[in-house]
Amino acid sequence: MPAEWPCVGLFDAHGEGVPSGSDPSLERIEAGGIPVEAEVRLKALSEPGALFTSTLGVGEFALLSELNFVPLGQVLGASVHQVGWQYLPAAAQWGGEVFCALDLLMHAWDQARRRAFDRLTEEASLLGADAVVGVHLRRGEHDWARGAVDYVVSGTAIKWGTASGPQWPVLSDLSVQDYWKLVKAGWRPAGLVAATAVFFVSQSTRTWWRRRITVTRNQELEEFSRGFSAARETAVRYLRSQASAVGASGIVGVKLEHRVSRERVRVATQVGRQRTGLSPATLAMGGDVPTEGRDKRDGLAVTIQAVGTAIRRERQTLVTTPQATLWLGERA
Repeated sequence: MPAEWPCVGLFDAHGEGVPSGSDPSLERIEAGGIPVEAEVRLKALSEPGALFTSTLGVGEFALLSELNFVPLGQVLGASVHQVGWQYLPAAAQWGGEVFCALDLLMHAWDQARRRAFDRLTEEASLLGADAVVGVHLRRGEHDWARGAVDYVVSGTAIKWGTASGPQWPVLSDLSVQDYWKLVKAGWRPAGLVAATAVFFVSQSTRTWWRRRITVTRNQELEEFSRGFSAARETAVRYLRSQASAVGASGIVGVKLEHRVSRERVRVATQVGRQRTGLSPATLAMGGDVPTEGRDKRDGLAVTIQAVGTAIRRERQTLVTTPQATLWLGERA
């Protein structure tokens, strides 16, 4: 471990080993930026003759050289977010069907993704990049951090020859080969778009008993199928909204990943101030408390993760009709 990153134990007396004053890196992270150490490292990589690392394969690196693209270095952005307390609507306590978006969880995924993308873009900008290609996304929920979600993105920053890059590099999960094909066809990536949608579905007591009676028959679980459809439609709608915001004409390479998990979610109802001690303002802002008794519902949480590259047309290309040529032998 580097000497400038000392480990501090829980029982260190009087904070020994802890630098005095505030930590600039921590302040930057809290503001959504990157640590000071990362900025120093990236500025060193931007110096002429500096060694670079990349996520490129040999074929991609060779193609970059032929296309006058210059690889600048590997860039990364990461963010881990704690998820707050998620409650179901009050009507869920009566045993009816529950079908709703888990807004708090979706918001946590959205915050983690935005910060990870912003940090990746900031690192690429410090290298003077025009674009980041081959962006890989890794998302997860872990046992070591229950109630937390993480978003990690990495890719290779590139530059168009000696041209100066834009203020903010364009992100893309396209490979170098696909990136070049897109440019040759008169299109350019407008940015990486991604979204997460999470829906909670719990069947009603009546439906549960009806299916128990007909358990020997094949039958569709309609409410769960509906959950998949709603999550997909929501995720794709968010993708379209992001693409429209950057002036894109469409999205290519859309990938949809899904995850289904059994969840038990609390039900919250607004009760009087006399019982809770909460002020009306707190209740109006969502300061609900769970009721006693049937304060939880079991069901399935359907999570859809969507990602793609938004593109816009830069110029019209001339498409010629192929001409057939038949070889008839040597001329006389």
